[in-house]
Amino acid sequence: MALELENLERRYLDEKGFRIYERPANGYEIAFRYIPINSVKEIIVYKIENGKETQIAQFSSLDNPLDVAKSLEEYPQGLTQEFFNY
Repeated sequence: MALELENLERRYLDEKGFRIYERPANGYEIAFRYIPINSVKEIIVYKIENGKETQIAQFSSLDNPLDVAKSLEEYPQGLTQEFFNY
């Protein structure tokens, strides 16, 4: 379920989970892509530290929302809210 660079929508969040409009040096990135053939959304969450991205989670719209929320519990609430706004 790897995301290709094309057709991606990206959202950036600061360290506290508030949405910002430029890639931060420290914060989070949520990248998502909609696949119209099977109506599935793929979403990858990255943590950005000192400009370097580290993938922390990967989900699809087929995953159980409760399991997704539990796996994001340790991160800022704004990250979880932004994730579910997709």
